[in-house]
Amino acid sequence: MTTLEELADRAAVADVVAGLAHAQDDRDWPALRRLFADEVLLDLSTHHYGRPPTTVTAPDLVELARKTLDGFDCTHHAASNLVVRLSDGEAECRTHMVAYHHVPADPGVVDHCTMRGYWQLRLRKLGGRWLITHWAVVRTGPWEGSPDAYALAAARVTPRSDDRHEG
Repeated sequence: MTTLEELADRAAVADVVAGLAHAQDDRDWPALRRLFADEVLLDLSTHHYGRPPTTVTAPDLVELARKTLDGFDCTHHAASNLVVRLSDGEAECRTHMVAYHHVPADPGVVDHCTMRGYWQLRLRKLGGRWLITHWAVVRTGPWEGSPDAYALAAARVTPRSDDRHEG
């Protein structure tokens, strides 16, 4: 039988997933930071980056998101079909993900890309809050548009003053 506490935990995990999508689309970097444990295993190995899974600090992860998304005019991350498994203060969650990204481009240049796949998340309840400890972005279908839109967006990102090195 499902307990009230389990239902509350499932709802809280679903809120984290929704918050992950909204914070990115809203460019709300403090809200994004609040969703993560201090260290996160980030797995983008099936995304277009092809990076092996690596452990990053939450601030570094948020900065990576900022540098990746700030150059787009708009993004839309839509999570659906959540499956949540709870066990002793930990959770695993898989959610379908469709992520649309648009950047202005010269005529004839593909100005958008859409990724279809899922997020595989692991979370831990710390201090009464569910925080992401593992985030895998798994692409399961072909790109719509072009992943080159990421390079176009990256070229538009203005370095922050603390990113610049004085010599």
